[in-house]
Amino acid sequence: MKTADNVAADTGISANTVSKWLDRGSAPTSWAFLRLLSAYGPDLVCAVMDSPPAWLDRAAKEQRRERLEAQIAALQSQLDGGAR
Repeated sequence: MKTADNVAADTGISANTVSKWLDRGSAPTSWAFLRLLSAYGPDLVCAVMDSPPAWLDRAAKEQRRERLEAQIAALQSQLDGGAR
């Protein structure tokens, strides 16, 4: 499963463990959740909360904005001939 492989690459948690979470056979331990939080930040916390507080929602939106700006910069570099 690609999702499990990607999460494993981002966090260092085994793909087998992640697959069990995705199949709802188990849940992350507190240690694993901290690894996930380190990799995915406020977006992760907002995704698992029913009603995240406004400050957390703002932090997640800022994280997404920064990620999109980095993608735009990389694409602009390609358009300008910097990467092929």
